[in-house]
Order: sequence, then structure tokens, then C-alpha cells
Amino acid sequence: MNIGLLLDPYGEKSPGGLGRAVFEMARGIRAADRKNSYVVYTKNAMGVTSLFLQGARKMDRNLDLYIFFNPIVPLFLFPKRAIVVVHDFAYLELPGRSLLQKINGAVLYCAHALSLRKATKIIAVSNTAKESTIRHFGTNPDKIKVIYNGFIALDGTPEPIPAPDNFFLFAGVLKERKNVAGIIKAFGLFARNNTTHELLIAGKQSGTYADSLVVLARELGMEKRVRFLGYVTDGQLKYLYNKAQALVFVSFIEGFGMPVLEAMHAGLPVIASNNGALAEVAGDAALLVNPSAPRDIAAAMSRIASDALLRADLKENGMLRARQFSWDENARQFIEIMSAL
Repeated sequence: MNIGLLLDPYGEKSPGGLGRAVFEMARGIRAADRKNSYVVYTKNAMGVTSLFLQGARKMDRNLDLYIFFNPIVPLFLFPKRAIVVVHDFAYLELPGRSLLQKINGAVLYCAHALSLRKATKIIAVSNTAKESTIRHFGTNPDKIKVIYNGFIALDGTPEPIPAPDNFFLFAGVLKERKNVAGIIKAFGLFARNNTTHELLIAGKQSGTYADSLVVLARELGMEKRVRFLGYVTDGQLKYLYNKAQALVFVSFIEGFGMPVLEAMHAGLPVIASNNGALAEVAGDAALLVNPSAPRDIAAAMSRIASDALLRADLKENGMLRARQFSWDENARQFIEIMSAL
């Protein structure tokens, strides 16, 4: 078969875990499949809406199969067969409040609904993503196959940056759905009975939500113990994973949760949400908490800070858990699905 791999709107240079996951998924499929030939459409300047309305102009309409790593099939493309990959529908789980966000959400919903209907098969990166697709779009469950993302360790050697001896770490984009405000509130509660730890927040600072986090830390009197590092390189993140006491990753919404596996692979204990994809990916190898309850998060911080045996157990179990997610297995299952179409 001649197969098109559409990486838009992600690609090799895309920041964040989602861009990296899409790139590794596409690379794994091409490396493992010796029978089919591939045309790769890499990231360009198109936004999601432009991709939906104009993307068909850029594609070969005679391919046997298209794989869309974002669930957007261009409006004027009518493929013989198409696979779309679903990561999450955060804009539906946590709808925007402004008029512009609501309009964008409505347009995106229409694009996703039409694309999911066109798809021959839908790949969800977790059971949570599958359930979200069924709930929001009424998709037939038999049309959806769950194939977990793989995992690959961060590249390069650890790159030291200034860090205290004892700290908790958050790593990711500073968005409301990541619940960074809840982590700061939890740390404020934890810090009432602890004077030795700090909270380090690694992620690009931009937008009103990121600004509100700085204000929140100041209001809680934590401005000297909550440190915003901004964007960090893979090497710096690797160093932080090696030095931190735990990763605190308690998002409200995740389709998968790559930082959890990155931390576990590095031997770093993890505090994660007790629902959705994070609980699914972490299994029993993390401390699971209610993401809406800062007191629960603070209690987990206290347990990890005070219990060396617990930290050792979480380290061992986490490293074992991370090994269960493989891009080779992801590619094998993907190729199996393609062959059956």
C-alpha cells in the first residue's frame, strides 16, 4: 500500500509531549513496516482550522490509506481509507469561557465530528481517550482501537541547573487543565509544617494563566519557595528528574501523560491524578490523589517527604511500569490494524 502519514499540526520540532509522541509514533511505524511505502506530510504553518479547510490541496488523493495523527481529516479530502489518532478532547472537557474560545470550540467540534465519521478506524492512545470520543461524539465503540503510546527516555546527558536539595517538581505546559494552581495551593498547605522543601515549576511561562500562578504563589507567601524555571531543555529536565523528590502531575484532563513515564523511568516517585488517563498510565506505581483536593495532594507530598521506604518502593515500581510502554509494540499494533483494513 501507499500510505500517507500526516503529522500536522505536530512534528519533530513541536514542543511538548504531544509533538514528541506523534513524531515517535510515525517514526516507529515507518521503521517497523517493510511492506508498505510512505509519504510523510510534516508540520507546516497551518493551524488546525486551516488544515481542516485547506489541507486537501496539499495531499496526494491517490494514496491507499491516510493516517492522521490529529483527528482532523481535511474537509475536501475523501480518502479511500483513513485512520485518525485521538489524544484528548480537552476543549470539551474544560470548555473555554470567552466568546472567542467558545467559537473556536464549536468550529473544532464540527471538524472533529466530521473527521471521526469519515475515518475507517480510530486509534485512541488510552481507554480514557476512547471513552471521551464515545461520550462526546457518539462514536461506535467497535470503530475505536486503544493503542497505548510508547515511551522513550529523554535524549542527552543531564544538564545541571541551580536547584535546592529537596524539592517537588512539576514539568509541562502551564495551562489550566494541568492544575498547576492546585499544585501551588497544595504546596502551600504542605509548607505549613515543612521548612526544607521547595516547589520547582518547569514550563514555558506565557499567558494570563501563567501570570496568575505567580500572583497565587505571592498571595500564599510562597514566592521564595515556589520557583518558576520557564522552559527547560531535555538535559535540564533529565537533571531535575534525577534530583527531585517527586514529580507532581495532577492534571484535570490528560489523554495519556508522558511526563509520568519520563519521571518513572528516571526513578522519580510520582504523585498523579486518581482518575482518567493518568491513573490508567501510572497504575499502582504512583501515589494517586484527587486533583480537585489540594489537601490530598499536600498529604501525598508529606508522605513522600517523610518516608524513605515509600520513596524506594515508588522508584522500583515506577521503573518497572515505564518499561511496559514501548514504541515497538505501538508500531506492531498499528501495522496490524492497517493490514486488516
